[in-house]
Amino acid sequence: MSTALIIFAKAPVAGVAKTRLIPALGAEGAAQLHSRLLEHTVQRAMESACFPIYLFTPEGSAHPFIADLLARYPLVHKLQEGVDLGERMKNAITSVLLNNDKGTLLIGSDCPAIDAALIEECACVLESNDAVFLPADDGGYTLVGFKKNHEALSNVFSSVEWGTERVMQQTRDKLRQLSVKWCEPACLWDVDRPEDLDRLKQQFPLLY
Repeated sequence: MSTALIIFAKAPVAGVAKTRLIPALGAEGAAQLHSRLLEHTVQRAMESACFPIYLFTPEGSAHPFIADLLARYPLVHKLQEGVDLGERMKNAITSVLLNNDKGTLLIGSDCPAIDAALIEECACVLESNDAVFLPADDGGYTLVGFKKNHEALSNVFSSVEWGTERVMQQTRDKLRQLSVKWCEPACLWDVDRPEDLDRLKQQFPLLY
């Protein structure tokens, strides 16, 4: 399998990473949790058959932890480009698709339930679909993938209310309007709000 995989991640900077968890964990605690989640994500990605694996970080996110990840794992490091999340995802996926004819998947770093088997299932979905999404139970999504540089890539991520419970539904509406054939193999949860911490502690105690 030669489906490429992109991981989107911030550096674990206190006060910048996982800010919605700061009321529960404090700025430093939220940043430390982010670093654990990110390394967990990288490890699960490395267990999959996807290749190459890219780590896209925002410009100005140089950090010892990121440098250490790049030294210990065979990741291709790139910078995110764009004014909002949608534009950054579109640009990243488009750039990677230029060098990959088997499709490209993109994940964040805050969904511990994404494992190698699910990543590979999503890659297989692209054999018979234009796109693949893994919705999150808070209304967003935890994975997106496109088989090729579909014309929908220029529009599907625009005018989306990022960070709200309407993200996945708005994306579905755009996919239908653009006649994109897509599949949603599973619905997952991510660690984004203080109420997510209890579930993290129960299901992934080593990450808590």
